[in-house]
Amino acid sequence: MVAGSVGRGALGLDFVMYRTLKNIISYERFVIGVTGLCIVSLYVFVLTQHKAQAYQLVPSMAVEAKSKIAAPRSPQKPTRIMLVGSTDKLSDVFKRIGYQLDGVRRHGEVPRLFLAALPRDLSTISVPADRKNMFIKSALPLILHVNELILAERARVISLKARLDRGEEIGSEETAWLDQTRERYDLEKLDFAELLLRIDVIPPSLALAQGAEESGWGTSRFAREGNALFGQRTFKGTHGIVPQKRDEGEKHRVRAFGHLIDGVKAYADNLNTHPAYKLLRSARAKMRAADNVIDGAALASTLIKYSERREKYVETIQLIIRANNFHLFDKARLGYRLTVIASDSGI
Repeated sequence: MVAGSVGRGALGLDFVMYRTLKNIISYERFVIGVTGLCIVSLYVFVLTQHKAQAYQLVPSMAVEAKSKIAAPRSPQKPTRIMLVGSTDKLSDVFKRIGYQLDGVRRHGEVPRLFLAALPRDLSTISVPADRKNMFIKSALPLILHVNELILAERARVISLKARLDRGEEIGSEETAWLDQTRERYDLEKLDFAELLLRIDVIPPSLALAQGAEESGWGTSRFAREGNALFGQRTFKGTHGIVPQKRDEGEKHRVRAFGHLIDGVKAYADNLNTHPAYKLLRSARAKMRAADNVIDGAALASTLIKYSERREKYVETIQLIIRANNFHLFDKARLGYRLTVIASDSGI
């Protein structure tokens, strides 16, 4: 009996030790598994962060605006804009993000890099081709972004029109938005056909050529002091820059803007609303109806009233487009990546 009891006790002890040992081994495997998972997760995180940093410059110095960064499919005003102190620093930024015009011409994608102003020493670039490239790289993303905003607005108008055509009711907020949009595009009453004539893009080739001509490829006094690339005149108030060669008795000024993008928006609004450019809007609508790319060189022929030089001005704009192959940028688009982040006080 005693011997039998001792045997069962030893067996029970062996069983307990076995379970304990098994639990220890299972726990060690669990710890090893969790550790391995953490290491893999950390590795993936580092890789993704490294990739993201290629398009995220000086994040610790970024100045937040009130709105959120916009996705390309739902564009908003850029929340972070870059202020670069010199052409050397801007050139370095372009290199760091791989921004090359040859690449844009091949694949059509332009980085979401929005400058607050052009570098003040742009005119010091001695090689004309380099100076032109700097101007194009700076202006193109802004032009494309403004076109994004216009297309988003156009799509919303088309959608609301379709709903109304089906006999659906739209809400008070949508009705108010339509009324505000009508007013902003200088229409006395809501006319969808006329509104859609006005809410449409400005081809990048045309905008680049006019910006280059009006601002001396970004080197003019108006571009430096007022972020004005398109030479728009104002006859109201005292806001603006007085031209040095303004004739006696004239009171016009050149409009000035807080940021470059504000000037691009005003330029697009001008072409899309002013009675002088009705022919441009009509020609553009015919191109769109024919499913053609909106041709900047062809639209330039409608801009006789943009300058006192009239036909000579049109010839100059068309020559700039042809000589610089600007038509290749009419199919360009902003890439689906975050806006470049940089200090609002300069880098």
